[in-house]
Amino acid sequence: MEKLIPLFNKLQEVLISANISHIISLPQIVVVGSQSSGKSSVLESIVGKDFLPRGSGIVTKCPLRLKLVKTQESQEYGIFSHIPDSFFDNFDDIREEIKNRTTDLVGNGRSISTQPIDLTIYSPNVLDITMVDLPGIVKISVSGQSRDIETNIRDMILQYISNPDTIILAISAANNDLANSDALQLAHLVDPNGERTIGVLTKIDIMDRGTDAVDMLNGTVFPLRLGYVGVVCRSQEDINKNVPMKKHLAKEEKFFRESPVYARYADRLGIRYLTMRLNKILQTHINNSIPTIKKKVNDELEANISKLREYGEALSTRDSKTGVLLSVIQKVAKSFQENIEGKNVRNVTEELMGGARINYIFHQIFVSGIAKIDPLQELSDQNIRTAVMNATGLGSSLFIPESAFEILIKSQIPKLHEPSLNCMNLIYEELKNIIYKIEIPELERFKKLKDAVSDVINQLLASRLKPTRKMIDRLIDVEGAYINTHHPQFIGGSKALIAAQTQLKPVAQEPIIDKSIIPPPLIQKKKEETIMTSSSWFSFRSQETPKIEQEEEKIPERQKISFDFMSPPSSLQPSSKMTNDEKEQIEMIKILIKSYFDIVRVNIGDLVPKTIMGFLVNRSKDELQRELVKKLYKEECDELLEESDGIAQERETASQAVDGLRRAIHILNEVREYKINE
Repeated sequence: MEKLIPLFNKLQEVLISANISHIISLPQIVVVGSQSSGKSSVLESIVGKDFLPRGSGIVTKCPLRLKLVKTQESQEYGIFSHIPDSFFDNFDDIREEIKNRTTDLVGNGRSISTQPIDLTIYSPNVLDITMVDLPGIVKISVSGQSRDIETNIRDMILQYISNPDTIILAISAANNDLANSDALQLAHLVDPNGERTIGVLTKIDIMDRGTDAVDMLNGTVFPLRLGYVGVVCRSQEDINKNVPMKKHLAKEEKFFRESPVYARYADRLGIRYLTMRLNKILQTHINNSIPTIKKKVNDELEANISKLREYGEALSTRDSKTGVLLSVIQKVAKSFQENIEGKNVRNVTEELMGGARINYIFHQIFVSGIAKIDPLQELSDQNIRTAVMNATGLGSSLFIPESAFEILIKSQIPKLHEPSLNCMNLIYEELKNIIYKIEIPELERFKKLKDAVSDVINQLLASRLKPTRKMIDRLIDVEGAYINTHHPQFIGGSKALIAAQTQLKPVAQEPIIDKSIIPPPLIQKKKEETIMTSSSWFSFRSQETPKIEQEEEKIPERQKISFDFMSPPSSLQPSSKMTNDEKEQIEMIKILIKSYFDIVRVNIGDLVPKTIMGFLVNRSKDELQRELVKKLYKEECDELLEESDGIAQERETASQAVDGLRRAIHILNEVREYKINE
């Protein structure tokens, strides 16, 4: 188990060098505390050396990632990751380099940086621990500091401690109310149950007389699963006099051992115990995290290998470029076809796409839409009556003229034209939508090629709209060119008459005739006059013989005809009063119009989708690859195959990540082998 932390330090170095440490988080200890909590003293005591910059205000202005590595040799030294070839065996020089590096990252101002400083200290006097020291928490900004310094520090701390793989080392001064501890308040936000927070109580030796930290150490004030450790910080006098760290640690041990309050807890107090506790906690945490880390590393490796496949090799020869171009054309044509046929549709549970959406447009939007069209919506009874009278001309209105029906039904058939064109446009838009959703790695790699492919397909689709619309226009025209009254599904005149009489029965009842005083032949003749005559499938004998009104006052005023040929009337309309015969005629024509319009509706509902499929969808699908080859496949294709900005850099980044992740897997396998050998 002792080798776990060094191996994970090595793993972290590999991830940092491959620039993927931000992707895969490793277990670490993050040190959190306010400026006055004694945070720096605790860290230096753990290391056993004075190496941190000191001063007033904010001294730690960026994260310090500190790795302690126990060695067998007597030499003690430090190495910074930004200058890995430099060895620092003088810890005063380490302090100066931290200052210099901070200035490089932050400048001379009083702001902070999220860029960490990586320092590894090798010593026989330390235990393997990895810690991140963060800037101290401040309440308000002081002169020279940015106004949002408090918020920036708080956000940085939360970013680090929000990681569930992080152990929070919350440092609080024991001579202050623990409920007001800045470190514990922030830790509670991300670790409300205190499962991964360990508390450190400093300044126990300078608490007010008559008070002690026993309740705090026992967790009765602010419970933490990992508990609390009390320590004694070096006094400013000891720091100024450069009292050796060993002498201070001995002094701390004596304080706890001889204290009447803390003597019974002495074996669980002090810097040495804290160091061992942190080492043990980190090892356990790493051990528990190994399966999760392995999975993350493997998943990330697979993702970056996939990226490299997408980016492909850099194209250097003409053959390689033309080969890629042909491959892209084939993939685009195949993807377009498969999307229409439903073989390559993603997110199938979220929305209809491709062929399924086309089918929905045909059978739900279009067919349902034309089914709602009322062929009589714009035809009033007066319109129909006028049409009949106009078709009758000088003749009598004993029969329904067939020409009136044809004129009326022909005027209604064009109502199906606009929905048919709307259907065509919806399918056209869906085909364009399929283009936008084609996912081919090479198209993301070569933006100019992607734009060119899109232009060719859009031009092809647009070129198919004209013949499709022309055919739809002809379908509507053909339906109105010949009214087939012999269609087997057409209701016909006799059935229409019966239906009309049935509907009008409450309005125009047949007169009651005393059959006892009318001879049978006359009754038979009356029946014959009320059915269809042989001259037309459509005509019928009026039930009432029209009477010619001789009295001028019987003609409505607006119907009077002037014989002044110099000023003829502007318009003539029939009287709004209708006879029973006229009502029956109108109702019969309505029934005929509805019947025939339903036949046309079915025809159009069937033929328009077939037209759109044949002229637009299938032709586009069949001609796409040929059109792409014709427009794009040329000997000079360098411009089309220019890589998008950043692709080369992304390829290099992915390649670097793959190398680092493979080395990380090798390190993780060492951990597994070590555990097995234990």
